[in-house]
Amino acid sequence: MDTSTPVSDQKSVTCPNCGASLAYKPGTTRLVCEHCGSSFDIKAETTAADAQKENDLSIALAGGSKAAQAQAYVVSCPACGAQTALEKNLFSAQCAFCGSPITVQPDERAVANPQAVLPFKIEKQAAAAGFNKWLRRLWFAPNNLKKTASSDRFSGVYLPFWTFDADTESAYRGERGDHYTETVRRVVNGREETQRVVRTRWSSASGRVRRAFDDILITASRALPDKYLNRLEPWDLAGLVPYDHRYLSGFKAEISQVDIKEGFDAAKQVMANTIQQDIRRDIGGDEQRISSVSTQYADTTYKHILLPVWLSVFRYGSKVYRFAVNARTGEVLGERPYSAIKIALAVLAALIILGVLIYFTGQH
Repeated sequence: MDTSTPVSDQKSVTCPNCGASLAYKPGTTRLVCEHCGSSFDIKAETTAADAQKENDLSIALAGGSKAAQAQAYVVSCPACGAQTALEKNLFSAQCAFCGSPITVQPDERAVANPQAVLPFKIEKQAAAAGFNKWLRRLWFAPNNLKKTASSDRFSGVYLPFWTFDADTESAYRGERGDHYTETVRRVVNGREETQRVVRTRWSSASGRVRRAFDDILITASRALPDKYLNRLEPWDLAGLVPYDHRYLSGFKAEISQVDIKEGFDAAKQVMANTIQQDIRRDIGGDEQRISSVSTQYADTTYKHILLPVWLSVFRYGSKVYRFAVNARTGEVLGERPYSAIKIALAVLAALIILGVLIYFTGQH
């Protein structure tokens, strides 16, 4: 059965026809009932521009911004510390980030609603297909890995992020190094020789550089390492839609564990790396030394958003391995175990081949 009746009640994600739970269908703007097959439009109650609206960071840092609040059941993983919002009918689960069982009593609390969400676009089956393809390509993997790393263990998780904008002006002091060559005479083994030597002439430098930053993306999750999340980029942030809890129906969502001040401090580190490159270009020459930088930030703004990831977690031996898929672009990354026996056999085979080649080469 299919109907275009909108589900307009923000507090309801149950099927009007049979009472079963509705789940968001990736790549659409619809909720689907897996029990009776009904589907319903998610009728937007705000405009698309609201998802891209920038919020004044100075007000938020001063404590003057009050984010919209919602009630959620939150559980903390005892192993990795990830805090996840669960549907209210769940009292136990498996941590999507490390695979540990969560059997603690959920804590009902008020949590800040993100401003925008990037809905799932890739379905679970496509993520699982990418995972199986990745498994087939693994060299030196244990023989029984495919049985352990089952593709049916994928969890759809929304991860929290901050984005920051800022106009910066940086005053700097440093030195410019220009290379030149000169001829020197040296005595080598009793004989005088001349050589061309590269020298560097240093001169003081100072100035100002300006740079406007847009959507510096900072994770608000502590459950996955930054190096992990960075490899899932880029994200099509133009596809953000205003936050609506119905896009989260059927998925897990991690609660932000990085406050806005800590997030902006991390964003300033990202900006500082780019500013240093700008300063080196401004100084010019063949080498640069930077002794001091003072940066002023203006028109600072932020957004609090959720981004979608398919996660698979499996244990092999005593270690936990994770596989993640960007649920918008299909970008994949994973951790994997290695077979010490296969590696040893490969090294032995390489040594035998090398020995044979040396032997036959010596016969000629």
